[in-house]
Amino acid sequence: MQTDALFWDSLVFEGIDELEVEAVMAAFGTVEVMARGRAVAVACPDCGLFSDRVHDRYQRRLKDLPLADQGFVIRLTVRRFICGSGTARAGRSPSRSPG
Repeated sequence: MQTDALFWDSLVFEGIDELEVEAVMAAFGTVEVMARGRAVAVACPDCGLFSDRVHDRYQRRLKDLPLADQGFVIRLTVRRFICGSGTARAGRSPSRSPG
């Protein structure tokens, strides 16, 4: 099974420039792709200002249909940014793009 991150980046996330494949592991009949967003800043959904201040990170586990008779899981690291304007709700906004 191919475990090259560039191969999987082009195969799974073709046309999605906001994501980057960090690693791929194949074991026990399952392929796991670890990915994260490339965005360095996002616009606040309340005030529209861009912020690059990260509030926290968490992982989402996306399970998909089997691929070539292998289970397929994407572990996506998502960041939440904090708005510095002071007018946004609680000062936090989830990133619109993962990572």
